[in-house]
Order: sequence, then structure tokens, then C-alpha cells
Amino acid sequence: MLDYYFPAALAPEITSGRKNRIIAVLPASGKMPAIGNRVQLYCGSGKKDRVLIAQGRLCAVQPVLLWGDLMAVDGRDLTTAQAEAFAQAQGHDSFAQLQAWCRQQHAFPFSGYAAQWEARPIPIQTHLF
Repeated sequence: MLDYYFPAALAPEITSGRKNRIIAVLPASGKMPAIGNRVQLYCGSGKKDRVLIAQGRLCAVQPVLLWGDLMAVDGRDLTTAQAEAFAQAQGHDSFAQLQAWCRQQHAFPFSGYAAQWEARPIPIQTHLF
């Protein structure tokens, strides 16, 4: 079971299925999650303030490497246009915004994975949404 955390502002996008992917760092084991793994999607940043908003299963997982202005996904170097499209598909406004997020949240070069869960996760009923 994988837990992913999002800002509360993204809850409607996640529960509607419009946001169904994330870029994440590799776990301590260094192994990427497998297709079919269950995911729990939370709003909040930690154990005390998290709220479970949806559950689902992974349907796609790809390794991601980002260093400077260069990006590789699934072992293929992306062109500038492909990197821009990839960043936007992940929910960022631009590749530059994805780079800034990676610099702020993680060290460069960034080594992780892109995960996508089924388009319509099972929403969890909560009084917050």
C-alpha cells in the first residue's frame, strides 16, 4: 500500500479523476512500486493532519530522472516540448515549475518515478469535502 499526500486544494481534482498521477522519490528500498499496487490518496502533510480522500490502484509506473534542463522518462531523453508536455500532464503549469518544485522538495539530480492510478479512484466520504 502506497500513501500519497496532496494539498487540500487538489482534493476536488483527485476525487473527480482529473488528477490521477504523481511524481515521487524512490522509497528507501530503491525499488519502484509495481502496477496494481494499492494507493491511498490523502490531503494534508503528515499523520496528524491527513485526511483520506480516495483509494485506487496503480496502472502505470515509469522511472524519472531530472537534472538541470534535461529530463529522462522510462530511460528516454525528452525533448524540450516533450518535457513541457510531461510536466503539464503531471499537473504543473510548465516544465520550469516542475523543475522549481523538484529543487524545492528534493535534491538535484532528481531520481524518482511517475505513477498513475486508475482514472476514477474510489472517493472516501468525509465531512471536509
